[in-house]
Amino acid sequence: MRIVDLTMELKTGSPVFPAYPTPIVHTWVRIEEQGYYANLLMFVEHTGTHVDSPAHFIEEAPTIDEVPLDRFMGKGVVVDVSYLPPKAGISREIIDGALRKLNVSVGPEWVVLFYTGYDAKAGTLEWFNHPGLDASGAKYLADRRVKAVGIDALSIDHHPFPGHKILLSRGIIVYENLTNLRELLGVVGFKFIGLPLKIKERLCKPRKSNS
Repeated sequence: MRIVDLTMELKTGSPVFPAYPTPIVHTWVRIEEQGYYANLLMFVEHTGTHVDSPAHFIEEAPTIDEVPLDRFMGKGVVVDVSYLPPKAGISREIIDGALRKLNVSVGPEWVVLFYTGYDAKAGTLEWFNHPGLDASGAKYLADRRVKAVGIDALSIDHHPFPGHKILLSRGIIVYENLTNLRELLGVVGFKFIGLPLKIKERLCKPRKSNS
C-alpha cells in the first residue's frame, strides 16, 4: 500500500492567512540541560494543513472535538483545477465536468479534494490568488452530502466565503493547505484519513450567562 502525506511542514515562519500571527516553534527544553527534548508551539489553529469545523463560521455549531471521527475519513477523489486563472471560481459546472470525466458520482462517503498547485506558491504574493469554490460549486457538493472538501491552497474560497458558509452549515468539514495532491490525480476512491487535533471548543466561543 502506498501512503501519500498531504500535510505541509509546520515550522517557525510558516506562511499564514492575513491577520494571523507568524507561527513559532521554540525549543523549550534540551536533552543536554533537562535530560529530555520538547518544543513550545505557538500558532493559530488554522496554520498550515488543518481542518475547519462547522464552528469556524457557524454560530453554536459543533467544534472540532464534537465532530464524529468517521467524518475525517472516506473515499477520496482529486479534481484538477490547476488550469484555472488566478482567483477563478470553482463552479458547479467545473466540478461536475471533472467528475464525469473520472466516471465517479460522489456522495455521503466521499471526500472531494481540489488540486490547484498553489501549495508550491506558499509564502509568495501569488499564494493569495488561488482559485476557490463559488456558491454554485459549494452547493453542488453540499447537495451530494459529501463528508469533506479540501484544497491545496490557503483557503477553500475567497471573501465573502461562500464555500465555508454553505459547506460548514451542512456539517461538511473543510481541509485547507493540503499538499502533494498531484500524486493522486486520476486515482479514484483512495482511502483518505485526515484526523485533527482534538481541541476543546474555541476560546472565543460565547458562554451563556446564568443570570
